[in-house]
Amino acid sequence: MSIAVLGEALIDFIMNQDGSYRPYLGGSPYNVAIGLARQGCEVSYLSPLSSDKFGDQFAKVMLKEGVQMPINRRSLWPTSLALVTLTEEGLPSYRLYREGIADKDTEFEEIKANLPDKLQLFHTGSLAITPSQLPKITNLFELFHSMGVQVSIDLNIRLGASIDKTAYLNGVRSLLPLADIVKASDEDLLALKLNNDARRSAELAYEEMKSGILILTEGSGGVVVYTPNAVVQRKAHSIVNVADTVGAGDTFHSAFLAYLCRHSSIAGPISNVDITMLGNAADYACAAAAINVSRVGCSPPTQSETERFIASTELK
Repeated sequence: MSIAVLGEALIDFIMNQDGSYRPYLGGSPYNVAIGLARQGCEVSYLSPLSSDKFGDQFAKVMLKEGVQMPINRRSLWPTSLALVTLTEEGLPSYRLYREGIADKDTEFEEIKANLPDKLQLFHTGSLAITPSQLPKITNLFELFHSMGVQVSIDLNIRLGASIDKTAYLNGVRSLLPLADIVKASDEDLLALKLNNDARRSAELAYEEMKSGILILTEGSGGVVVYTPNAVVQRKAHSIVNVADTVGAGDTFHSAFLAYLCRHSSIAGPISNVDITMLGNAADYACAAAAINVSRVGCSPPTQSETERFIASTELK
């Protein structure tokens, strides 16, 4: 069984306390790919990397982590950049540089030709579902449904990613009925303006999905999973020393998907997954996210790290 990931690999320039910036490899889909690999999944990254030095760094790390890169050509377009500033609470704010960049330099036919064997799950989202990319993404979703491949999206809305915010948000909503698994933060759902309350917004978004599952992450408030049969809630783990929250959602989602894949819960319709299994997956993913926020930048834990953390909390 294999998983494919499509979307941005970008450089996060994160502001230090003295006002200087330090570069970190990032991008939500890239982070998810690394997180899945560290959790022991067979994963392929389907977006091209730039031929610049940042592209070299991404390629080196993915090779080290065991992420496969079937599109082995290197784009002449540059790597995308993001300036990340942190609030006093450690929450990130982004300024994006996304025109003429490498991860957009691919079309439907190239992606289709490089899909891995025994593909069962496809993940995308974030900056890959902005208006310019929407036709390609929609065609891919239709292809995967015809193949029986489950589709996962992390909304990860960045309003600064598109000049036409209305078209961007409408495009995101148009993908909801085509997805089997949708992850959204409370901030993502409030940006959609379905309702002023995040949980009510989640309910309305799930109604638009019509099937599958929707995962609402609420930061330190935990997670809520919406299914056709029940609503599952789990608490976040308390962390004393939070470095920052960069990549916490990506780490959560990669661990959640990895847990379901390890327990063969992706093979059939996601709506049929046992409620207890979904709760266990949410618990596991919350633990992985807790480890990540104790580190600077996005650094997803391995399966063994996550299991040790869970065991240590159970002893307390």
